[in-house]
Amino acid sequence: MQQPSRVGLTSAFARLLRRQYRRAEHRCARRIEHECLASAVLASVCITSVAFGHTKCTQMATFSPVKGVPPAMPRDEERASSTTATEDEEAELEQMDEHSSLRQGAASDDHSPPSSLQKPQQQTAKKKPKKLPDDGGGDDDARPDAKGALRQGTAPRLLSMESVGLISQYAAVGLVYGVLPSTITPFLTYYLNMEGTATTSARALISIPWSFKVFIGVLSDCVPLFGYRRRPYMVLGWSVTVLCLLAMSATTLEEPYFPDPEMRKIKPTDYSLEMVQSLNKSAPSSGAKYIVLMMFATLGYLFADVAADAVVVEYAQREPEETRGRTQTAIYTVRTLFNVVAQAITGFGLSAPDYGGSFEFGISFPDTMLLLAVFCLPVIPMTWMFVREEVVKERPAFRKYIGDLWAAIQSRAVYQVIAYSFLSGVFSGFTYVAQDPMTSYWVHATSFNLSLSSIFGSFVTVVTLTLTGKYGLHWNWRTMQVVTMVSVLALDAMCTMLVTWDIVRKQWFWLGVPIVEAVPDAMGFIISTYVVVELAGHGNEGAIYGLLTTVSNLGGPFALTLTKNVNAAFKVYNEDILNDTNEVRRDVTITILISYAMKLLALLFLPLLPRQKAEAQALKRSGGSSRRMGVFTISYLSFALVWAILTNLLGIFESTRCWVITGGCKE
Repeated sequence: MQQPSRVGLTSAFARLLRRQYRRAEHRCARRIEHECLASAVLASVCITSVAFGHTKCTQMATFSPVKGVPPAMPRDEERASSTTATEDEEAELEQMDEHSSLRQGAASDDHSPPSSLQKPQQQTAKKKPKKLPDDGGGDDDARPDAKGALRQGTAPRLLSMESVGLISQYAAVGLVYGVLPSTITPFLTYYLNMEGTATTSARALISIPWSFKVFIGVLSDCVPLFGYRRRPYMVLGWSVTVLCLLAMSATTLEEPYFPDPEMRKIKPTDYSLEMVQSLNKSAPSSGAKYIVLMMFATLGYLFADVAADAVVVEYAQREPEETRGRTQTAIYTVRTLFNVVAQAITGFGLSAPDYGGSFEFGISFPDTMLLLAVFCLPVIPMTWMFVREEVVKERPAFRKYIGDLWAAIQSRAVYQVIAYSFLSGVFSGFTYVAQDPMTSYWVHATSFNLSLSSIFGSFVTVVTLTLTGKYGLHWNWRTMQVVTMVSVLALDAMCTMLVTWDIVRKQWFWLGVPIVEAVPDAMGFIISTYVVVELAGHGNEGAIYGLLTTVSNLGGPFALTLTKNVNAAFKVYNEDILNDTNEVRRDVTITILISYAMKLLALLFLPLLPRQKAEAQALKRSGGSSRRMGVFTISYLSFALVWAILTNLLGIFESTRCWVITGGCKE
């Protein structure tokens, strides 16, 4: 047979290579760096082969290592070309194919030759399932036929360029979520001298927006904006948050309650007339507007958080059962790490004596809010540029969507898990209102040490999440809750009683307890996300995720309203804590023991929690449904939400804070 001329081959190869480079350039905009590099390397090998007369490079040129690029040569032409190869050339080609498949790196663990290079009889012998489009790269264990996956598709790597926008959401949430609650003690307690009942209401009000996640999830799933279901809500949410932060930074700040910070160490019974007249008694009432703005700032970033959660559920359900949970663990680890950055901001910023600090330098509360707004502002364009989603061609049928959601609530698997999340959240979230005054007036903890304690607690949370995600995916969920709750309560009781009765009142002896308490909190949180993934359906991920996490978030604020009502009968107000009598210590002890008893009672509801993923799936399949239980579930959740919002809002305003339902005032 006559051999083709080298000049003709070179011309043909040049056309193929130009086509290959155009494809590579097009894909480089959306693929990670090593895949683009592999494409360029393969094309360079072809050029070298042409120079040395290797005719087999035509088949190499038809294969692109960039996943998703179609072969340049038609299949029939490729088969005709392959019949001219000698056995030695075919062996050489198979060796080259093996190397080219290795260039794909983490894109696949399957090292078989690409389909475009296999022999005809190998191509027709066995048909593989059609591979869905890649959502950003993933491991081979996340293919549609991955063992135990709940959804078809590949599990994307959260470190790919396509996930930068998603990760930025949780990074920004970690900042805001870390800064706003951590300002309560230095600003509301130290600077404005608000009562413990008011600061307890502040913590509840900052937490209450998390109880609206289900409604935000319904909006995100059913009401696309500009053709998209996720990105517009993220942009809207961050815009609201930034505006609230800027409003707090622009508000005129009252003078501190104590003109001299050293007055905090003097008992009110020992105040001179001059001292009493120097107190700024209007300072506590000025805190209400800041609490309301912080509440709306939280509501704003929750829009972004819920939209991101819906994407996370889709990703996590594509993971096989063995590794399902890695996605949630990764994103919440990122959020916690940025929470550490937030604690550093408040620790070094609110460190002046007026804020309970011991440093001669520091920034004011308005400046802290301005700094936080500057950090959050870039997230708005990053969201629109980096978060990728398909245009919604047809708006989801709202009536059908609500019908499906209502059917899910009637499912035993859902209403049982809801009951556990709410009841255990109410009982385990029960606390005592004297906690902030004790920190300020008995322990004299500085704002810097408070932030350090929160930072260490965040690191403990990161370690707990990491270890749970690596080793604890198959641990018994009930056992994890019992062990962590009992062990932490035992340690907490020892430290708290020693501080209450003035045996040991050292800062780090008191501040070390919240660090240890981060372990059961992290355990309970990550377990709740594992359960959500098992129960969420297709098409209503945002609402189901929002519903189940809303319930766990609702238990805390409702528990704080009960805490204020129960503690109202005891001498645990700021002036009582400052006087520090034995009667006050006795009352504080009683309120602490009540909180411990309530936390232990939370363990009684563990039978409502599935032991593991398989049991959750079995309950979902065969648990049945009940319309009556669905109505009852919605009823008690609605009451708890309205009650928590009403009582905590009334508890921060001067004209209503002394009402009985808000916790009352000192007579």
